[in-house]
Amino acid sequence: MHIQIDYRLTGSGWAECMLSSDGQTCLLTASYLSDALRNLVLAANGVLAGFSALTFSFDEEPGEFRWVITTVRPNEIQVEVLQFPELWGGRPNAEGSLLYLSSCRPAVFAKAVADAAQRVLDTYGESGYLEKWHEHPFPMTQYTDLMSAIAQSGGD
Repeated sequence: MHIQIDYRLTGSGWAECMLSSDGQTCLLTASYLSDALRNLVLAANGVLAGFSALTFSFDEEPGEFRWVITTVRPNEIQVEVLQFPELWGGRPNAEGSLLYLSSCRPAVFAKAVADAAQRVLDTYGESGYLEKWHEHPFPMTQYTDLMSAIAQSGGD
């Protein structure tokens, strides 16, 4: 139950996020229309806080990559990514195309997100991130909260 997340900025207002686990890989893209990295870090915070379900999106032009994270049993979450052809269409999850499905411990997901965010921060710094992403600053407060939550949970 391992998950690897690689998040990188690919252009002015564009990012890619590669998810991989158990032999499957999924490449997602995001535009500046959503604060994608912040949403990902907030989700990791929510998972560690014990949320039983949460949903967020990476907005595309056009389209949507919707993340659906649910607790399936104690200390295990399911990470599901659905693709929709239109942005802000409000379609039910059942109408999305399943791109990725994996399970792991909440701490494993949180650590993978924290590692991905740290690599982005190491690469660009806060000012470089804002210059490249434009609309949204690096989610430093949420990232700091995530690092504290990981430390408090013992990091396992």
